Amino acid sequence: MRRNALGKFFSRAQVSRLEPTVYDFAQRLCDKILVVGQRAPFDLTTAFSLFTTDVISGYCLGESLGLIAQKGWHPNFREPLYAQLRLVHLFRFIPFSKHAGVAMAIITRLISTDMETLFNALIVDMPNYVKKAQADKDNGLDNSNTVFGSLLESDLPPPEKSLQRMTEEGFSLFAAGTETVSWALTVITYHLLNQPALLSKLTVEVDQAIEDDNDDSAEPGQIPSWAALEKRPYLRAVIHEGLRLSYGVASRTSRIATGEDLLYCGEWTPKGSPRSKKVEHVIPRGYAVGMSSVITHHDESVFPDSYSFVPERWLDEKGQHRKQLDRALLAFSKGSRSCVGINLAYCELYLLLAMLTVRVYPRLQLYDTMEKDVAYDHDFFNPFPVWDSKGARAIIVGA
Repeated sequence: MRRNALGKFFSRAQVSRLEPTVYDFAQRLCDKILVVGQRAPFDLTTAFSLFTTDVISGYCLGESLGLIAQKGWHPNFREPLYAQLRLVHLFRFIPFSKHAGVAMAIITRLISTDMETLFNALIVDMPNYVKKAQADKDNGLDNSNTVFGSLLESDLPPPEKSLQRMTEEGFSLFAAGTETVSWALTVITYHLLNQPALLSKLTVEVDQAIEDDNDDSAEPGQIPSWAALEKRPYLRAVIHEGLRLSYGVASRTSRIATGEDLLYCGEWTPKGSPRSKKVEHVIPRGYAVGMSSVITHHDESVFPDSYSFVPERWLDEKGQHRKQLDRALLAFSKGSRSCVGINLAYCELYLLLAMLTVRVYPRLQLYDTMEKDVAYDHDFFNPFPVWDSKGARAIIVGA
């Protein structure tokens, strides 16, 4: 029911109306990286998260948090979010934790010194934005162009529109809308800078897209629209490969068969045995069955050499997109439980990656960063690299 209300707001048509705003924020981030990135090495994920947070906050609240506009990289939403995610495993098996989003922020604030931005957003700012949306609705003002306004004007029952419920929904949208895209862009950036031949290939295609798309009314070098960029097979392949190796959510997502027992049939090769043997297991109804995108994304029968960044795997012999692989990409999940913000995520990925390719990557250099800094090592709901990682860092060089 709630998903239906949100789904309308994140439809392709709705997100297309937001495209000029996404484009503007992408331009601003590139400007910021080229200036601030010269002063000292910076964390790529943090930089990208300023972009994603400004986009999702503006879409949800009617005005962005203005993180790109600040002088440096702090404060940001990503670091306090990570501080909270590191505690998720402590709450995961406590039944009432799913109702404790705000309480978790308070607890995390007591444990972590890096929670001020998140705490203010959850406890002070977010509820105030909900109250403002409610007041605007009561006064007859049209705020249906924001997520909060749209939910308040929907036919959801009153408990689904309560202050606490709306505040927690806002936090969920912030968390999902910030992290998936920024981490995917980090993974993509690392591999492109680490493999110049791939970056060269992508640059040629994006340059060609700009040349083909520009007309007399367009500014020189203007990035084409999201719809036009989607038609570029190598750009799409790079994005899909980045999503494959960034995973989306790392945790196992559970499903429960409530009306029937499940029969699992498969083959298993015991360690040290040259032969496989057939196995069957009955999973009683009511039991949760879960798997993660990590498992699927490293199925060697589907993605050979699965730990390598190989965009070409997404292209057929004619250089066109291999649609049959899409069914194995679970970065946004699938079906009725798929990410409601998938269209917004793709819009952000295509526009910002194309812009980074022509404006930023020619001057961007990795700084003290290795593959372990972008590789999945452990699960705190989102994929985290090795514990001692200093993050994927880079610096702007040259003039």
